[in-house]
Amino acid sequence: MTQPGERQPLLDRRSFLKVASLSTLIAAFGAGTAALLDPTFRPTPTPTATHTATATPKDTATPTHTATPTHTPTPTNTPTPTNTATPTHTATPTPTDTPTPSPTPTRGPLRAISLIHGPGRTLVVDHVLERFGVLSTKVRVDLGEAVPDLRDYDAVIFAGGEYRPNEFDLPIFRRERQRIMEALEANVPILGICLGHQLLAYWLGGEVKRGRWEIGWLPITVHEPGLSDPILKDFSDEFYGFLWHGDQVTRLPEEAELLASSELCRVQAYRLRERPVWGVQFNPQYTPQIAESLVRASPWLSKQGWDREEIIATGHREYDDVAGRIFGNFFDVVLRG
Repeated sequence: MTQPGERQPLLDRRSFLKVASLSTLIAAFGAGTAALLDPTFRPTPTPTATHTATATPKDTATPTHTATPTHTPTPTNTPTPTNTATPTHTATPTPTDTPTPSPTPTRGPLRAISLIHGPGRTLVVDHVLERFGVLSTKVRVDLGEAVPDLRDYDAVIFAGGEYRPNEFDLPIFRRERQRIMEALEANVPILGICLGHQLLAYWLGGEVKRGRWEIGWLPITVHEPGLSDPILKDFSDEFYGFLWHGDQVTRLPEEAELLASSELCRVQAYRLRERPVWGVQFNPQYTPQIAESLVRASPWLSKQGWDREEIIATGHREYDDVAGRIFGNFFDVVLRG
């Protein structure tokens, strides 16, 4: 019900969103060759020694009778055999066991599944996943596409859409809720964004209600627990995030810890304690360029008194790669397991 003085949207947000698809890359590998040289050996023949005989002259006998001398053989020097050194035994080295190096574990790209709840969310999520080389599977829950077992993926992006709190118990969400609960029990990393942030809190016992509209690049305050949190650790105590919502989490589940707030929305970010699961109300996937295209496509903003040019200018002035930092930190957690 519209409260007195509250600005009521004239157009549905569904008309402001567009669809895009994920691009993939293909890599190729090369191989090398090797050559083998086979040398030859020809032995040089050893020359054979030739022995030449020399004739010995004979003595001529004298007419005087003389005693025939007795022939004394000339001794022949017999070479003294020399002791041949016994070859020293060379010890054969004992082979030692060389440990076989263990193969370095390798893995392929991360596999994430994006649960989409409305048109246009595919584009603004996929451009970030592509930036980090993450393979993405998209499921359009709003179109009735079946949600597979989320435990088969490295991470879940629980994305936004156009549903209000009084629709959170519709049959279209029953199978998705079951799959999310299975993933929670298995400690699958989950990043809930906008509607996904709200659904996760609601399904775990929190509360989501209609609030005041937050639209544009607005300051978000990071609380003490958030400054040491894995996905907000690189942020100062205040940063600008893009917001476009009228509903908000008004009570967190018992196991959730508040990480960040804005002026009109107390629960801008939370984490489920001891689990790699986060919810953020702001849209970390939006860049100034994506936000500008959305704002310029909405004549409703001007009619309701929003300054579109100021929203656009604030984004270009204050943006500090929120997409890269939030998603980069999230996937670091995923890789560490």
